[in-house]
Amino acid sequence: MSAPECAPLPVLLLLLALGCARAADVDVVQLKLAYNEVHTLLLNNSVEYILEFTPPTGGVGSYETMPSMVWLRSDGGDVAHPVLVTARQRAGAVTWQLPYELQARLLFELERTLCPDDTAAAGAGDAAACEGADERSAFSLHVSTACAAPLRVQLRVSRPDVWRLPFAAAVSVYASQAAPRVAHYEFAPEQRSVRVVASSASGACALLSVQNYSCPIAQTLADAATVGQRLTMVHSGAVEVMRREFPRGFFVVALVFPTDEPCRDAPRDDDDWLWGDAVLRSEPPRDVADHAAKDFSIAVGVALTRAQYALAAGATLLLFLSFYVLFGALVLAQRWPPFARHVRPRAVLAPREPADDTYDSCDDSNSDEEYSAEPAERAAPTEHTAPTEHTAPTEHTAPTSQATPAVDAATSERTAPAPAPLTDSQGPFGLPAAPRLAELARRPTRTLRARSDRYLHTLYTVAVFYALPVVQFVIAFQIFLNVSGSLDYCYYNFLCAHRVGALSDFNHVVSNLGYLLLGALFMLQVRRRRRRRKRTPRHRDYGIPAHYGLLSALGAGMMVVAVLSASYHVCPNRLNFQFDTAFMYVLAVLIMVKIYQSRHPDINARAHATFGVLAALIATVVWGVLGGGRAFWGVFTAAHVFTFLLLSLHIYYFGQFRLEKESLALAASELRKGARPAYRARLALLVLGNALNWLLAGFGLLRQSGDFAGHMLMVLLGNALLYMLFYLGMKLAHGERLRWYAWALLGGAAAAWAPALYFFNAGSSDWSTTPALSRHRNHECRVAQFYDNHDLWHMLSAVALYLSFSALLTWDDGLSAVKRTEIPVF
Repeated sequence: MSAPECAPLPVLLLLLALGCARAADVDVVQLKLAYNEVHTLLLNNSVEYILEFTPPTGGVGSYETMPSMVWLRSDGGDVAHPVLVTARQRAGAVTWQLPYELQARLLFELERTLCPDDTAAAGAGDAAACEGADERSAFSLHVSTACAAPLRVQLRVSRPDVWRLPFAAAVSVYASQAAPRVAHYEFAPEQRSVRVVASSASGACALLSVQNYSCPIAQTLADAATVGQRLTMVHSGAVEVMRREFPRGFFVVALVFPTDEPCRDAPRDDDDWLWGDAVLRSEPPRDVADHAAKDFSIAVGVALTRAQYALAAGATLLLFLSFYVLFGALVLAQRWPPFARHVRPRAVLAPREPADDTYDSCDDSNSDEEYSAEPAERAAPTEHTAPTEHTAPTEHTAPTSQATPAVDAATSERTAPAPAPLTDSQGPFGLPAAPRLAELARRPTRTLRARSDRYLHTLYTVAVFYALPVVQFVIAFQIFLNVSGSLDYCYYNFLCAHRVGALSDFNHVVSNLGYLLLGALFMLQVRRRRRRRKRTPRHRDYGIPAHYGLLSALGAGMMVVAVLSASYHVCPNRLNFQFDTAFMYVLAVLIMVKIYQSRHPDINARAHATFGVLAALIATVVWGVLGGGRAFWGVFTAAHVFTFLLLSLHIYYFGQFRLEKESLALAASELRKGARPAYRARLALLVLGNALNWLLAGFGLLRQSGDFAGHMLMVLLGNALLYMLFYLGMKLAHGERLRWYAWALLGGAAAAWAPALYFFNAGSSDWSTTPALSRHRNHECRVAQFYDNHDLWHMLSAVALYLSFSALLTWDDGLSAVKRTEIPVF
C-alpha cells in the first residue's frame, strides 16, 4: 500500500522522522482476536500489542494442520523507525517490519504464511505430547514501533485458500510482490520423484522456489535465493523433485519480482549510471512500489520410474547396435555368390609386384617429401598404363609445352625442377582446358597417404587436449548446480529433463550415444576396406584415390562429438556453448575437404592448415557470442563474403590463384575478355556457393541472433550439403553411375537429414537469452515420455552423418575400373 495521500511522500517521511522519539514507558495491551476479520490498531512508541489467535476447529482432512496467513498494512513509519511484528508459534518465531525495502522500493503492506505446526515435530520425539491438541495451532503477534507519531496498522489472520497440492491436478494461486504464496506437497509412499510444473498467462517476472518442509519458510526474494531449488519464470517453469532430497515433502513458494529485469535482462534506463554510481557514489532513489501480481497454475505430475528409464535407454542402445548387426549381416552375405555379384567391386588389380609398391602399401612415413624414397622404376609405364593427352601442374610445378605420361609424375618431381607439361589446349594460368584426374593425381602414393593419415593423427591430438578440460569443466558446473540449488545456471528443457544420480538431464546425455557407436562403426568400415585393398591392391592408374586417413577422421570426429555434446548437456549455458558445436564444425569442414580431394588429390589442404582455419572459426564464434553486436556482425559479414570470394578464385583456378598483383591482373583480364568460362561446371558450383553464402551472410546481418554458434553451424553444414549435392549432380551429368548401395545410403541420409534439421530448428531451450525466456521453448517429451526435440536431433543427425559418410566412402566405387585419364575433374 502507498503512503497516505494527504501529503507528498517526502514531506510525510520527514515529518514522521522528526516526530519519532523513544518513550520511557510502554503500555502492553494484550488481546484475543478472531480469524478472518480485519483488525485496526493505533500504534506509537508508547504502546505495544500482544495479539493471541486461536484457529477455528473443524474441517476435513488436514485442515487443523494448515498454517495461518498474516496480512499487515501500515499507513506510516519509515525505514529507520518501522513497525515491528513478531509472530511466535510452536514452530518458532519470525519478525517482519513495515515499511520494508524491496529492490530500492518501499512497501507498506505484506502477507506471510506461518510455519505449519508439524514442521516443529521433526526429530522432536514425544515433545508434541506436552501440548494440548486444542493449542497446537495457537500463536501470538507482538506489534510495536519506535516512532512517536501515531500510526494505524491493519491486520488479518486467515487460512490459505490452497495448501495441499494434489497429484496430477492443477491448482490456481495468486501472488504479488507483497504477498508470496506457499503450498505443500507430501510424497505418496510409492513415489520416488515428481515434477512440479508452474504456468501463467501473466508476463510478470516471478521466482519459483522449492524448499524443504521445515521452518522458517523463505518468503522474500533475498531469503529464497539461498535455500532449496529455485528458478525464474515468466510463462512457464518446471523442476523435478527427488524424494531423497525432500523426505518429508516440500514447500512450493511463488514470489513476484518488482521489475522484469531478472527475467528479461532489460538494460538500465539511466545513461549516466557510471558517473552516478562509481564517481558520485550516489544511492538510487527509493520509490513506493506498485504491487506487481501474477496468477499461477501449479501442478504436480508424475516422473518416470526406473523401468521407464531402463526401457528408453535400452531401446536407444538397441537401435544403434542394430546398425552393427546389419553391417555384420552384409559382410556375411558377401560370401553368398548371388549376393556377392551385386556388391563385388569391378576393379583393375595391380600387377604383381612388391607390396611396398602398391597403392595400399604399409608405410609408416610421415613425410610429405617422398621424392628420393620412390624407386625410379615405378615411374615407368606398365602394360596397363597409357600416356595421357596432357597433364596439369601441381602445387610445386609450373606449366611447360612438352607432353609426358602421367605416370612419370614422380620422376619429373624428383629429377627436374622444370614445370609440368601441358598440351596445346590451355586455359587461364596455363591450366588444361579439360582436366582429368590423372593430371591432378601425380604425387607419390606414400605422400598422399601420409597427408591423409595426418588428418586422423591431428584430430586425435586436438580431441584429447580439447575434451579433457571440457569434461573437468562441466563436472564442476554440475557440482555447483547441485550445491547452489539455482536452476538458472543450466539451460535445460525442464519439462523433459530426467535426473539420474548427479546428472540433472540424463536423456540429453544418453541421446548422444548414436554419435559414439555409429562413429566407431564407420571407422570399422574404413579399416575393413583398407585392409581388404591391402590384400588385393588395385592398379594405381584406375579409380579415385582413396583417403582412408581423412575418412577415418570423419568417424573419429563423430565419436568426439558424442563426448563433447554429452559434456555440454550436463549443464548447457552461455559459457560452454562451444563444446556442443566445435567438432560439428570439424565434421562439416572435413566433409568438404574429402569431397574436394576426391578429384583434386594433389591440390589439397594440409591437416595443420585445415585445423588452423577451424581454430580461427571457433575463436570467431566465441567473440560473436560473448562480445557480438552491430560492429561485430558488420565485420563478420564483410569477412564472410570476401573470404568466400577469395576461396572461389582459388578453387576455380585449381589452387594457382594467389592474392598477388599478377594473379589479380590475370583473373581480371579473363573477366574482361567476356569469353565463355573455361570451367563451366566449377563456375556453376561457385556461383551457387556464393549465392548461398551471401544469403546466409545477409540473413545473419539482418537478424543478428545471439546464437552466433548456431549461425556458424548453419553456414558450414549448408555449404557441406550443397557440395555433396553438386558432386552428385556432376557425377550424373558426366554419365558416372552409382552402385545400388550408394543410392540406398544417399536415400537414407536424405530421409534422416530432413527431420533432423526440423528438430534442430524446433529446439527446446535457448542459451542466448535469459533462463526465464529460454523456458518458453521448453516442451513435453515427444518419444517414450523420455526424449524431446533436441534428443531427436541427436539421434537422427547421428544416423544422417553415418549414412552420409558411408555414401562418401562408396559413391565412387563405380569408377574402380575406369582409367584416371578418363575421369573428369569437377
